[in-house]
Amino acid sequence: MPYCKQCGAKLPEDARFCPSCGTRVIIETKPVQTRRVLKVTGKPKVVITNTAPGSIEVKKGSKGEVTVDLDLRAPEDLDCNTSQEGNVVTVTCRMKAGLWKWTSYIFGAGPRANILVSVPAEADLDLENRAGRLKVAGVKGTLTAESSAGAVNMLDCEGTVEARTKAGSIDLENVSGTITARSSAGSIRFAGILSKSESGFKTSLGSIDLKLLSEPDLTVQASTNLGSIKCIPELTDAHYEGNRYVGRIGTGKGKLVAETSTGSITIRQ
Repeated sequence: MPYCKQCGAKLPEDARFCPSCGTRVIIETKPVQTRRVLKVTGKPKVVITNTAPGSIEVKKGSKGEVTVDLDLRAPEDLDCNTSQEGNVVTVTCRMKAGLWKWTSYIFGAGPRANILVSVPAEADLDLENRAGRLKVAGVKGTLTAESSAGAVNMLDCEGTVEARTKAGSIDLENVSGTITARSSAGSIRFAGILSKSESGFKTSLGSIDLKLLSEPDLTVQASTNLGSIKCIPELTDAHYEGNRYVGRIGTGKGKLVAETSTGSITIRQ
C-alpha cells in the first residue's frame, strides 16, 4: 500500500488526495527516452521551445542529420512534439498540468523535459527555455539562445550570437563573431574573437569578464554604476565621457560595449 510523502499516512488505492493531510498524490512514472533522426540538406534551421522545467542542449553532430533525444519525466503531464518542414526542424515541449505541478517540481518531483539535439556543424538555432540550463557546443551560424530562469553556456561556437537570460549567468567560451549577451541578474563571461561589427555585453546585476583573443581592433565603451572598470593592458586614448570609460584597441574599427548597473568590468587581451 502506498504512503503519503507529506505525512506518512497510508493511502487508499486510486487516492488522488491524502485523506489525512489533504496533500495531492503524485503518481510517479518511469522516465521515457525517445529519439528521432531527421534528414536535412545544407544548413538547417532548428527551433526549440521548452516551456516545461528542464534543459536544452545542442551539439555538433553528423552532416545531413538532426537528431532529437528527449528525456521526459512524468511524460503523461508533458506535451512534446518534433516536426520538420523542409530544412526547418521544430521541437516543442510544454506542461499539460497546472500550478500544482510547478510547485511539486520545486520540491524535486513533477514533469521535466530534457532536450538533447545534434545538428550539422553549420546550422541556425533559435532556442528558448523557460526554466533550466541552455547549452550550445560546436555550432556555426546564427545562434539565438534565451532562458527565462537559467544559465546560458556556449562553447566553440561561431557566427552571429545572441544569448539572453532573465535570471542566470552567461558563459561564452571560445566563441567568435558578432556577440550580444544580456542578463537581467547574473554575471557574463566571454572568451573569444569579436568581429569588426558592434558587440554588446549588458547585465543589471553582476560582473562582466571579457577575454579578447587574436588581435582585437575595437572602440571600447564600458560603464558601471557601482563597481570598477579594469582593462589589461590599458586602452589607447582612454578617457571618461560622463560615466562611460572610452578608448580603443588597435585602430578601433569594431565596437565593444560593456554595461552593468552593479558589478565590475574586466577587459583582458
